[in-house]
Amino acid sequence: MINRVTSPNRKNRFKAIIIGGTGATGKQLLNQLLNNHNCKLVTSIGRRPVFDGKKNDKLMDVVIESLFKLSSTEEYWKNNDVFFNCIGTTRHRAGGAREFINIELGISNEAAKMAANANIPHASLISAKGANHKLWAKDWIHPLLYIKTIGQKEQTIISNFSFNRVSIFKPGMLIRLQGEQTWLEQLSESKGFGLRVDTLASAMICDAERVKFDPAQESPQYYIGNECIKSSLKL
Repeated sequence: MINRVTSPNRKNRFKAIIIGGTGATGKQLLNQLLNNHNCKLVTSIGRRPVFDGKKNDKLMDVVIESLFKLSSTEEYWKNNDVFFNCIGTTRHRAGGAREFINIELGISNEAAKMAANANIPHASLISAKGANHKLWAKDWIHPLLYIKTIGQKEQTIISNFSFNRVSIFKPGMLIRLQGEQTWLEQLSESKGFGLRVDTLASAMICDAERVKFDPAQESPQYYIGNECIKSSLKL
């Protein structure tokens, strides 16, 4: 497990806001941010409390009835340095193709607007390798629908020119931690395939620290594939 605990650096210190903090990667990202000395405050907005509602002095845990009502959380978006979008679902969990699109794209679009309106300079988003918003797709062909929708999800922050910096993480297969893994994830981890969600979270934090230190870096910045994401931890 990678858990970055860095020495305090005033130039790198930042405040973060996250949606999707109860998901596999989001939970890891939140935990690592809370243990990172360069992160001053983390705001999580979701339908359920994170960490079973346990309190932390660095955590602002905002629970709302529906993420489609993000407009009610306007005050919590202000004065943050980075917005992390860790929203993720499947067609099965969402309840159908339309519901999948509404969650992945609809909520992401609303969150991007909230972040932009709050003048958050940096937006960071989890996508998927191969995502392409220009792809032809029908609702009943889920692999193509997934690739297109996740590509459209990227555009919610890429096409929003209010952000000074945009970071897109496009992993291949992700491996959740023990207790959450499917048999395929267990097999992949045993064979050295896939990317652990805690490693992805660490890479997102490294990127946020670099942006805070040098906001003039190229944007959008793409991290495509698991090896690229792992390599970014060494930069």
